[in-house]
Amino acid sequence: MNGLSRNLRRLRRDKSAAVAMLVALSLPVLIGAAALSIDIANFRYVQGRLQSAADAGALAAISKVDKASDAKAAGVDYAGRNVPTGFGTVTQSSDVEIGIWDPVARSFTVSADATQINAVRVSAVRNVQRRNGVPTIFLQYFDQSSPNMQAQAVAARQLIVQYEPPEKTDLDNEAWDYNRLYAYCYKYSGTGTAASRRSQMSLIADNIPTSGSGVSNFWTEAGKRGFGKVPSPLVWPECAKGESLSFRLENIREVKQAISNTTTTKNAWAAYDANKSTKLYNHYTDTTIASGVETFGGLTESVLETVRCDTKDLCDPNKTGTVIPKGKNRTPQVSGLPCLPGKYMYFGWEDRPPTHGSDRDYDDIRILMRCPKTGTLGDGMSRLVS
Repeated sequence: MNGLSRNLRRLRRDKSAAVAMLVALSLPVLIGAAALSIDIANFRYVQGRLQSAADAGALAAISKVDKASDAKAAGVDYAGRNVPTGFGTVTQSSDVEIGIWDPVARSFTVSADATQINAVRVSAVRNVQRRNGVPTIFLQYFDQSSPNMQAQAVAARQLIVQYEPPEKTDLDNEAWDYNRLYAYCYKYSGTGTAASRRSQMSLIADNIPTSGSGVSNFWTEAGKRGFGKVPSPLVWPECAKGESLSFRLENIREVKQAISNTTTTKNAWAAYDANKSTKLYNHYTDTTIASGVETFGGLTESVLETVRCDTKDLCDPNKTGTVIPKGKNRTPQVSGLPCLPGKYMYFGWEDRPPTHGSDRDYDDIRILMRCPKTGTLGDGMSRLVS
């Protein structure tokens, strides 16, 4: 009896069999977890390589987008170069799509309209149908022997990095001259006459009060000569690579010297009609951009001052600490600095040049431009956008 009791106590203390059983039961789970981890790690690796292939294919294709067949060939070629040979053919010609990228909606639309095309979308794919599926260890037991894997990239030929509409516009309403400011695109890298390289001429500001005595009559007289109001909403030029956002100051002399007096206004416009050559002047900046720095080769008279500011307040002549020059009869400052992200560029115009009775204070027309949020002014390189 005592021997039986000892054997029972020994059996209760001996847990090696239970441990062995637990290990036996857990082993499939441990092996499965390890296999699943390997599958997941492999999927991440494959997805990363597919994305690199799609990115490379898209950037190569956009450089040839003017000819669809060349774009497709480049997309297929460069996508294939960026994956191991074991991946098979990840990008076929049908995976390189030509179309339009809308930067506002951030959407891509397939299109054959050659006048609108500005982007390509490239897909890199591995699946069973293409005979280049991704093998699995664990998931094959759950009908996932080779899951479909895909990456996409969109590359767009960007509009150039340029100024957005002005942060602030200030034209002297008390001036006798009628001043109109335009923004336009200038093809500085092109050939031909300066006039032939100007496009998208858009009126953005003038110095006529929005209301008051004589304003309606002024617009009646101005309208007879083809001068209209600033459109609302504002139309802002969108310049292409090799073009710059430029400005034109149109100066019509002495037609608003007494805008509240109907008779005076009519007589002033009659004088304009009689001798336009001494009443109408245009000053075009025809801006050239090099390394983000603007030069204004179209200006033959000293009518423009430019100043780059680190903050918006520093570009405000009425704020303490402003860096905007003041005073009359001075030489205008011309910034030689690029307009970098986060900074501002001040443009101060004199409506008449020094040879025509100017007081040379360069504040008759003032506009404040925020520098582009990213990139360098004038940059038109293609980029991945999605």
